[in-house]
Amino acid sequence: MQKAEGTEQATALSLPKGRSAVFVIFGATGNLARKRIFPALFTLSKQNLLPQNFKVIAAARTPHTSKEFRKILPEELDLKDKSGLPDLTSSIRSQAGWEDFAAQIDYLSLDVAEDKNLDELRKLLDNFEKETCSQRIFYMAISPDIFEKSIENLGKNNLHQNCSHGKNPRVIIEKPFGQDSKSAKNLTTTLSKYFTEDQIYRIDHYLGKETVQNIFAFRFANEIFEPVWSNKYIDSVQIIAAERIGVETRGEFYDKTGALRDILQNHLIQLMTLVAMDEPQDFGTDEINKKKLEIVKSIKKLSAEEIKTHTLRGQYEGYHQEEKVDPKSTTETYALTKLFIDVPRWQGVPFYLRTGKKLEGKVTSIIIQFKEKSHKLFEGQKTIPNHITIQIQPNEGIGVQLAAKKPDLAMELEPVDMEFCYKTSFSSPQPEAYERLLMDVILGDQSLFMSEELIEEAWKVIDPIEKAWAKNSIPLTIYKPGGWGPKEADELIEKDGRRWLAPILTICKI
Repeated sequence: MQKAEGTEQATALSLPKGRSAVFVIFGATGNLARKRIFPALFTLSKQNLLPQNFKVIAAARTPHTSKEFRKILPEELDLKDKSGLPDLTSSIRSQAGWEDFAAQIDYLSLDVAEDKNLDELRKLLDNFEKETCSQRIFYMAISPDIFEKSIENLGKNNLHQNCSHGKNPRVIIEKPFGQDSKSAKNLTTTLSKYFTEDQIYRIDHYLGKETVQNIFAFRFANEIFEPVWSNKYIDSVQIIAAERIGVETRGEFYDKTGALRDILQNHLIQLMTLVAMDEPQDFGTDEINKKKLEIVKSIKKLSAEEIKTHTLRGQYEGYHQEEKVDPKSTTETYALTKLFIDVPRWQGVPFYLRTGKKLEGKVTSIIIQFKEKSHKLFEGQKTIPNHITIQIQPNEGIGVQLAAKKPDLAMELEPVDMEFCYKTSFSSPQPEAYERLLMDVILGDQSLFMSEELIEEAWKVIDPIEKAWAKNSIPLTIYKPGGWGPKEADELIEKDGRRWLAPILTICKI
């Protein structure tokens, strides 16, 4: 993507010589670091896409020496090949480039939230930067409820300041960004004490997916789609993020958060903006955020009565037996809401957003359903509405369902699918989302990251729903694992004369 105005004009394949960077990963022994951050950095290292002078400081409360951490790290990593399957051909230690990468990792036992040992971190940074002032990048891969205390302690120890002649440090924050509008603003206030907006990277890994970025090309580079991308032709939009697994080891975090705030408030509303936004003038950060913000601000806030008819909360059977979950918890593991965008292009088009755990499959998809129209030429036959499926995971691809004549002597219509998958359609490997996003942080490109205002406006959409659910004004529905959610979800959409469409592309199944 074209770099935003004012950012460093380097590309992912051409880093300026002499660049120096240091990644400080707080929470380096946690799931996020093991499954996403370290594998992404290792892949970038193998591809020679990291700066020539590069250092990782892994920081967590667990006591380790650097040597011990480098030894146990390979067994902890969730490293996959580009097909999405575990790399079984060799151990990570034997892979080309591993020893060179591991040599760049130092480990430091500290507690950033309790301000323990941060003076040692400052010494490590100063020692690394004796000869060259580096771009410091702080990755807050820690529990969201300690973000503010941790940022305050970075500031207290002057870690937000770089070498006198160096670039300002950058800080990466993972979702959820607060628990509601108020807490999101509080987090922004704390961040802004020590970092300017162009130093803050609010990461949503969905936005780093190749298919998500390809929505721009699909819509704006193909003249056959954009002219029909409005309420004149589109009937409805379905956006789903489903998981087969339950809460696993995240019970304590999840029980305080729930599906609405964990997935729908950020991931799904972000995907909604990409589907609905008008064409930006360029791919600059400011222009993209402006167009997305226009959509989020235009989402109609649900009234108390609409929350009863436009939303649904569910919990899978067995949730109370999960580790660190309150036995009496009413936290939802399934969330559904029907939203409308109050702009001329989308007037009257419902956007159905749903997410859940312990469902039939792992998939994230956007399905654009076109209006049904009876054609006189095919009078008496069942109409076959067109729809477009944009599958974001597990395997990225795009499909279009069309009506075609069934091979026979009679003129009989049948639906057919035209699909492509990225992994089979292109010879070049797809970068993983975190590879792309971490590269963008190094380069200073914020076009795939969320702005402060965008997050706060999204919370304004969700807050009324969350408050109503917290008061149990909407019954909690219990559903059996293995399906696509509660039967009440089917009833909600069927009342509108619609049905859920299959979210998984046939040729993109694992």
